[in-house]
Amino acid sequence: MKNTPNTGMIVLNVGQGDGARRGGHNGPCCRPHVVICPGSGEKDFPFPDAETLTVRALARYKKKLRTARNEAGKADAEKNKGTQNPFDQADDELRHEPVIGVKFERIFSPGLENGLGGGVQLGQLGKIPQPVKLIPQTQQSKDDMIDGTLFVAAGGLVGLLEDGKYDAIAAERFDEYDDKVAFARRTWPQRYQAAISSISDQLGQLRRVYVTSLPLTMDGLRAQNPGVSEGSLLEAAKHLLDEELQQIISIIKIYTDPFGQSRSGKYKELEAVVFAVEQAYALFEGCDPANPLTSAEAKKRLETRVFGVGNVFLARFSDQGPATIPGTRGPIGAHALEVPHNERNIIPIMLTLYMHEFRHDIFHDVDGLGEELTQVVATAIADAHDKGELVLTRETTNLGKQKVPTLQLIIKAFADMIGEVDADTSGGVLLSGPAFSYNTLSTFSAFNSQRKGIFNQRKLLRTGSGYELAKLENGQVALSFLPHPPDYIRAFIIAAALDEIGFPAEAQQCRKIADQAVGKRNIPEFITWDDVNASKGKGGPQVRIAVEDLKRVAPIVVKALIRTPLESLGGVSTTEIINWTAKSQAKTDILTDMLMNGVWPLPTDKGDIHVTHVIAASTMAYWGLCKSGMHPRDAAELVVPGGLNMILQVRQRIEKLHAETLAAEAAEAAAHRQVVGPDAGGGGAGETGEGEEEESEEAGDEGGAIGEPPAEPVPPPTSPEDANSRP
Repeated sequence: MKNTPNTGMIVLNVGQGDGARRGGHNGPCCRPHVVICPGSGEKDFPFPDAETLTVRALARYKKKLRTARNEAGKADAEKNKGTQNPFDQADDELRHEPVIGVKFERIFSPGLENGLGGGVQLGQLGKIPQPVKLIPQTQQSKDDMIDGTLFVAAGGLVGLLEDGKYDAIAAERFDEYDDKVAFARRTWPQRYQAAISSISDQLGQLRRVYVTSLPLTMDGLRAQNPGVSEGSLLEAAKHLLDEELQQIISIIKIYTDPFGQSRSGKYKELEAVVFAVEQAYALFEGCDPANPLTSAEAKKRLETRVFGVGNVFLARFSDQGPATIPGTRGPIGAHALEVPHNERNIIPIMLTLYMHEFRHDIFHDVDGLGEELTQVVATAIADAHDKGELVLTRETTNLGKQKVPTLQLIIKAFADMIGEVDADTSGGVLLSGPAFSYNTLSTFSAFNSQRKGIFNQRKLLRTGSGYELAKLENGQVALSFLPHPPDYIRAFIIAAALDEIGFPAEAQQCRKIADQAVGKRNIPEFITWDDVNASKGKGGPQVRIAVEDLKRVAPIVVKALIRTPLESLGGVSTTEIINWTAKSQAKTDILTDMLMNGVWPLPTDKGDIHVTHVIAASTMAYWGLCKSGMHPRDAAELVVPGGLNMILQVRQRIEKLHAETLAAEAAEAAAHRQVVGPDAGGGGAGETGEGEEEESEEAGDEGGAIGEPPAEPVPPPTSPEDANSRP
């Protein structure tokens, strides 16, 4: 049975979507222009050897040349005769095909034959011929003691200078990265040094293969382009090698930019981003950030892939994001946060979105979590339907000429979108509560209206998305939904999560604002997905699922995500590890009122204040001031410095508590040694305490400029009960 002339039988395979696989999908993440960084998380990037790299570069050139010839032939077959060269600046036609093979040969002029010249293999280059003793010498040269040494020495210098030329090019290309790494090695705390060493190793390998490959690529281009200037050939060779090494160069830039931006001293806002995400990780460990579990204890609870306990985050401002690039795609021991430059002046207001991004790392890196959640959600939807708890508006849905069970289509959609739905629910909502709904709705509306302006964009939330088709070996076609749910139904999923954790009023307001964003008279009956690869009417049919059916499924999905005990989490549910409670919201409400009134010092009688409370309050304060009639720019100018200052205060409190804890442990260990003698115990605790205390001091130095510190020293929480509380 055929669906259309171009599409075979479409099948729905749960669990085949990219969102549930390790490393995630290959498409954009949370914004259309975000490119996921390639990589595999191995110790070293798989660098090719110089000859292989040169072969690939010249093959790329040959492809460019063929394309240029074809285009030139189509434009003017008689005039150009298909000989246009993208790098050629000479008038001569090409006389040589690309030199591509396991070994490369220098091409000499045609006169150097019959034993007088010929091809010289790479292994022979740079070797000085040994003099033959039987060759006669003139008497005059003997008397003057002059031989060919001048020419040999000068020729040797030519080769050495040529080598230096390529070293100079590599220096111009990579020294900036090396300088950033050297700065980080000297000044960044110890916990970053493993990642810094890894980046340094990749840079060293990159430089070596680049310097070795550049002259070989020049040889190949020179042979194919006689008469072209050396400068033009050199630029072409650098361009080809940059294209071949683009993956690792991009990775190195992403991971070294944070060092450079830190050195500049201009981007202290990044410290607030990193601190917020590190604290989210501490909460996910199931502990108070002020008293984190030891690495051994945490690893026993959570078997992780790459996002191991103690891993660190690097952040940079760029033209991408917001996004998190897991360590699986870069140097081991660090995860890269992509922060858009245009968010720099409003960082505290935007930080709730990074709770969503943080959850992506957890989803993909906790062993088995993504796969288990996919199965849990699929089972929950099917069971609810079997029990009559889920009643759909229609039992079948048209998919072109096919009719498929609506239940299977919905299960497939949520399986493919599981990563984003989980990040919204278990990241955004459980770590920042109702603030996440306000931030998501306002931010998506801003994204979608940037081109036209807010008052010229009639629909502020998307009601459609796309899917991809992949042909199977049996001739059938597998359908995969893109990982991001359309904005409108996404709001109803967030609302269902708020309902589930006890915020029904805020959930209802989230739904009403979503209706407002699409237009009260334009509320969609269906959410649609179109074939993203369709062109000129060719491709798969439009997928349409009733909005009402998706609304009915949303509470089932979020309850399964956050309430189901999971083997991958040690037999507990996500809400048993992290949750946003009425107590969390009460603290946030206090901070919100303070920020709206320009009051910054954190209260000391309300229990522990976590960074999650501060970032949620920053969003709520901005929303509240806008609701009160204040101009959005004025609202941001009031909230942002206060939010940054409160984040700094939280950081200072935690660092002080860490230092006090370590000092107490060291004192206890010293007292124990005095009682039992110096040979018992080995002093391990004291040594560990000393090293960690140093690190804490360095971190404090880095964080001092997030915002102006309060006039009085910030005291730690005083209540033992409060010290053990979590959001």
